[in-house]
Amino acid sequence: MASNWRSAETAQLYLNRHKIPVIWDIDTRALVLHIRKVGALRGMVSTDGTPADQLVYEAKQLPLMAGQELAGRVSCRNAYEWQKGSIELATSPWAEQMGESGASPEATKCKVVAYDYGIKQNILRLLVDHHCEVTVVPANTSAEDVLALRPNGVFLSNGPGDPEPVTYAVENIRKLAGRVPVFGICLGHQLCGLALGGKTFKLKFGHHGSNHPVKNLLTNQVEITAQNHGFCVDPDSLPSSEVEITHLNLNDNTNEGMRSKTVPLFSVQYHPEASPGPHDSHYLFTQFTDMMKEFASPGSSRG
Repeated sequence: MASNWRSAETAQLYLNRHKIPVIWDIDTRALVLHIRKVGALRGMVSTDGTPADQLVYEAKQLPLMAGQELAGRVSCRNAYEWQKGSIELATSPWAEQMGESGASPEATKCKVVAYDYGIKQNILRLLVDHHCEVTVVPANTSAEDVLALRPNGVFLSNGPGDPEPVTYAVENIRKLAGRVPVFGICLGHQLCGLALGGKTFKLKFGHHGSNHPVKNLLTNQVEITAQNHGFCVDPDSLPSSEVEITHLNLNDNTNEGMRSKTVPLFSVQYHPEASPGPHDSHYLFTQFTDMMKEFASPGSSRG
């Protein structure tokens, strides 16, 4: 029954009309404590009276996330151009102060090729806001085809699944590293870790939601971040002579960012485009464009 005089319908009618599933009449606190103890679980929701034993059996038949190559399933099928920026950023009162908007139309633009492993549109908007001409390509696009587009830099997007089976992406990153600047986010970060010789592992229940504190080890500043991942790069597996850890999760001390010491490549595990701070991490896009401009300047060192 509706409890507010302004409501036009009950929650049940609203959920039915929009075909939104919901569970109720369970001890959610006990469920949370169980997941915290044993880790993320496969589950089933049933409304047809199927016995619990049968549901448990069916849930156990569901594939584990480990070993799942999902980037290729969600990626675009054809390359396309992206030109839309962020209206919010362009009109924000602090945009000019942050140097993230207001540049003249004649400002030099960087040509970026973005790999789509499940890319979020706000990433593309922020790249445009930072004066990039963006071409999005499918996940399995070869490094040779990307280089043929003559980009100033390559962006590696977020995406679902286990990074280890995405071997084609790891190989492409190895071919691109040193040829063009590379910036990776989330799954892109994990793929960079593999390309740099590291290993990944599955977290017990992952990092999800906003308000995750991450320390930038280069500046000693703490960023409030949004996260949504179940795998992590093992920092101890990375060659310390070639890779520097740049960001640290203050909740569990897991790796949240790194950069190569030998080629223009850096990545972060969290989502700087999700704006939980709300703009704590936008500097990463500026860092990317600065890296591309420096790499393209006369006299710069190219691998």
